[in-house]
Amino acid sequence: MCNPFDILGLVGAKKTYDLQKAEAARRAELGVLDARQQVNELFLAKAQAISESNRRLEDMQATESTNIAQFSAMGRDDRSVEAFLKKGRKTVAEDISDLEIASNLRSAKYGTAASILNQYGQGAAAGIRAEATVNLISNLSSVLKNINKVD
Repeated sequence: MCNPFDILGLVGAKKTYDLQKAEAARRAELGVLDARQQVNELFLAKAQAISESNRRLEDMQATESTNIAQFSAMGRDDRSVEAFLKKGRKTVAEDISDLEIASNLRSAKYGTAASILNQYGQGAAAGIRAEATVNLISNLSSVLKNINKVD
């Protein structure tokens, strides 16, 4: 005959197992959500870099137009003017290249973080599920030992 405490033990073991499985699912979902946030940050960083590059080009074009107008007003149209403009273009190209490198580094950072957070969430969930299974088996084993002692 089964003792009422044994039945309570079985119910408690099953309830604990269900709660741990729910926590494992929640942890896995959090890992996915955290990873998605990092991917969003990656795209935001890319968009910001593109925007900054476009602004830098627009600034260069406006400055170049102003300089050309000023040089024309002064009556200067020689090689030194072209060299001056060429140097400005080279500086802007270097700035844009630096922005691209920084954007690629940020993208790598966010991509790596997304992967790690996703893996961590899945790993944590697997650990919780394994612990839940071990606890359930252990609790059931204890209850079965008590049942055998009563008979």
